[in-house]
Amino acid sequence: MRPDGPRDPVTGPDGGPESPYPIRLAGPVIKGFGRGSKELGIPTANIPAEGLAAYPDLQVGVYYGVVALDPARFAFEDASSPIRPAVLSIGYNPFYKNQTRSIEIHIMPSLSAPSPTADGGPTKFHKLPDFYGTDLRLLILGYIRPEYDYVSLEALVEDIRLDCEVARRSLQRPAYACYLAGEECAEDHLRRRRSSSSGTIPLQSPPGVDRRRKDTDTGAPRRLYLTSDTTEFDAGILARLRAEGFDVEYLPFPGRHHTDRERDRKDLEYLLHEREDDLEPGERYAVVAYNKPASLLLESHHQPATSTNPFPRLCALVAYYPHDFDNCLDHLSINTNGSPISKVPTAPANANTTTSSSTAPTTYPPSVTLLPIQIHLAGDRCSAGFESSAPTHTRKRHRCHSFFYPESHAGFAEPSSPNYDGIAARLAWSRALETLKRGFGWHGAGWKVPDVESVWEEYWRCLAATSESGTGAGEQQNSSLAVADERERLAAHIVALMVGSSSGVQLNAPGPNDDDHTSLGTPLVNCVPTMMGGTTPKSLTHFFTSQFLPTGPPDQRIRLLSRTTGADRIVDELHFSFTHSEEIPWLLPSVPPTGRPVRIALVMTASFCAGKVARLNVYWDQASVLVQIGLLDPARLPVVGAEGVERITV
Repeated sequence: MRPDGPRDPVTGPDGGPESPYPIRLAGPVIKGFGRGSKELGIPTANIPAEGLAAYPDLQVGVYYGVVALDPARFAFEDASSPIRPAVLSIGYNPFYKNQTRSIEIHIMPSLSAPSPTADGGPTKFHKLPDFYGTDLRLLILGYIRPEYDYVSLEALVEDIRLDCEVARRSLQRPAYACYLAGEECAEDHLRRRRSSSSGTIPLQSPPGVDRRRKDTDTGAPRRLYLTSDTTEFDAGILARLRAEGFDVEYLPFPGRHHTDRERDRKDLEYLLHEREDDLEPGERYAVVAYNKPASLLLESHHQPATSTNPFPRLCALVAYYPHDFDNCLDHLSINTNGSPISKVPTAPANANTTTSSSTAPTTYPPSVTLLPIQIHLAGDRCSAGFESSAPTHTRKRHRCHSFFYPESHAGFAEPSSPNYDGIAARLAWSRALETLKRGFGWHGAGWKVPDVESVWEEYWRCLAATSESGTGAGEQQNSSLAVADERERLAAHIVALMVGSSSGVQLNAPGPNDDDHTSLGTPLVNCVPTMMGGTTPKSLTHFFTSQFLPTGPPDQRIRLLSRTTGADRIVDELHFSFTHSEEIPWLLPSVPPTGRPVRIALVMTASFCAGKVARLNVYWDQASVLVQIGLLDPARLPVVGAEGVERITV
């Protein structure tokens, strides 16, 4: 509540603003709460509050300063100066109990004009024509008072009247005259103030790329908010995201206004703004949204009425099967070839692939942060392509990828859903994870979860060490028992690199209809043509000890040809050669040695969960192997032998 007693007639030092003032803010004039003129009779100009992130120590309250409007868009009736005095509120307005912080500026008449808010006369607050969208520059020169709650609307209006008078008298002092004399004078005075206050603690500047990278490297939390229209969410997805290094919170948003979509959209914005206001300087956050909240957030970002990102500290947005997605398309600009068009693509009607994608225009000013947006849609296509007449503003720089899953239905990515599709879910998970990680600066340092290629290289190091332990060593140096012990030790180390081991990632138990080893934390190694491998620590230890490489001929050689790496998977292309002088259990189980040379191409795919190997599949052309060892006649079948490998650059 407002304290009793008279107000000071002026505030701030007579010699001019002192540190941390002046404070510079800028932005386009946007629509506010609509109360200033209608309820209070006090018109205000609102600008986006995202600039306040540069001043984390700036308290809420009432301030005074000067403003300048873009003369190309707006001109005052008195054109003697483009700069006007102003009184402004920064905060939540306790009387109205706002949920988000706002900047509301009341532009006053020139100080040379009679005051419309002076004591003893009729109060009439200064009014100007609407100028939404006009760029406004603000210099905050001093602090007047904190925010108060009021017992009545009349008490609130009277205090605002007094604020205007305090601001007028404070700005009429000679040391403040240069701020109202013109833009050049104000800029010169601002430079002098900055140089004269070098001994004070400087204000924090907006975090740039290097600052964000430094914060990430020192372990800043990677805050991830999941939201859906259900009161509870799949615990396995939440657990796996936490295991990947994210600080996860689920925000249920069922939506209270079924008939008022715009009200629901604003309520969801408020919910995220509450989290955003709690972030420390330099922190960012990402959002994964499902169902209705997904569509509401897409609409919020692409609102044509505003030219700024409503979530300035959002670093990635992933949307799963947004409700009523066609209604979002009016504001969503997407292209497929880099040209600035606004058409949402559709998958071909006879598409055999599981996805298609598209990318939003990227011809934006480099100073504007790029927001990655990813949309996962069930079905082979959305409805007919939609042409948009609302271009995406250059301050809403984003790259949007849309992926379609033709054989799936909404809910395909959630194991608890009756529409769960394990194949589509794995594809979507991998894509979403990469977007989230890149939003937080991956491949940078500071991640608690090891990089997948580092884990994969450790796996290959163990295989190489196993091979060395069994070759090139004389009987006097190594007994067969010692070799077996060493192989068991290295096999145990390989198994420890996989999920489900004693040091692996333990997630939820499988559901009744779930065979997705990746999401369950159950390991899987599978040689596809022969089905050799394992799914338990015991069976995997046996496989790597006595069945897989280096078990087999002493002259077998394997060489990496290429590697493709993603956020949670690796694909290796390999060249494998040997003389079939011994049985090779994983490649040719129960086939006696033939003594013939063999050359084949192998493909190994490994997926990872929280820094552990989850699935390992090995593929090769078994028909080519059988041709080369003489068990298959190539004259009777469309198969080839070693000549098929000769086309591969080795």
